[in-house]
Amino acid sequence: MLSNAAARDSFFWNSLLIPITIGVLGTTVGVAPLHCACLDRGGSGFLVAGVSGAGKSTLATALARRGFALVSDDWTYVSEQQSTLVAHGLSAPIKLLPEAARFFPELRKFTLKTTLNGELAYEIDPRTSFDFNMKSLSYPRHVFFLERTAVPGCQMVPCSPEYISDFFQRSAERLPDELPEAKAFRKAIIQSLSTYPSWILRTGDSPQITAQAIDDFLPEAAHATV
Repeated sequence: MLSNAAARDSFFWNSLLIPITIGVLGTTVGVAPLHCACLDRGGSGFLVAGVSGAGKSTLATALARRGFALVSDDWTYVSEQQSTLVAHGLSAPIKLLPEAARFFPELRKFTLKTTLNGELAYEIDPRTSFDFNMKSLSYPRHVFFLERTAVPGCQMVPCSPEYISDFFQRSAERLPDELPEAKAFRKAIIQSLSTYPSWILRTGDSPQITAQAIDDFLPEAAHATV
C-alpha cells in the first residue's frame, strides 16, 4: 500500500522500492542481483566489482565521463538468454561517498544525504546531473575486481574462476532456505560468470587515471574470449 505522494515520487520508486523489490525477489523470476557496476561501449560490456568502499561508484563515474555507457552503479541484475549472460540496470541514482568530491568538484553543489545503510553520500541522477549516456542492458564480456592500494600505478592480475565464484557468492544477499530454486539459479549464473576473462585491478591512482587504464587495457582484453 502506497500513499498518493509515494506513488507519484519517481525518486522513491527508482532509488528504493524497485531496487529493494528486485533485490529480494529477483532470483525467483530469473534475475540474479550481483554486487557490481556495469559499463558498456559499442554493445560490449564489463562488470566492475569490489568490496564496499573500494570505489566502484567513483570509478564508474570516471568511466562514464570517458564515454562509456552506464548500465548500473552498485547492483547489476543478471539473467541468461540462450546461454548468454545479460546485465540489466535500473534508473537508480549513483551513490557517491563524500570523498568523491575530491575528484569531481561539481558534487559540492549537491547536498549529502543519509542513505539506507546509514552512510552520508551524494545521490546523483546520472541523466540530469551528469548527462551520462545510459543503457538499460548490456552483454558483459569481462570482469574487473577493484582493489585499492597505497602504491601508485594500475596493475591487472588475472584471477581464477574460483576467485570470481567465491566473491559473488560472499557478496550476494542472503536468500531464505525456503527458496532452494532461487539459490540454485543464482549459483548457476555465478558459475557461468566465473568462466569469463577477469582481472583483479590493483590501483593507487585517481579514478580518472584508473578509468584510462581500463580503457587502454580493453583492446588487449578483447583477445580473451569466454
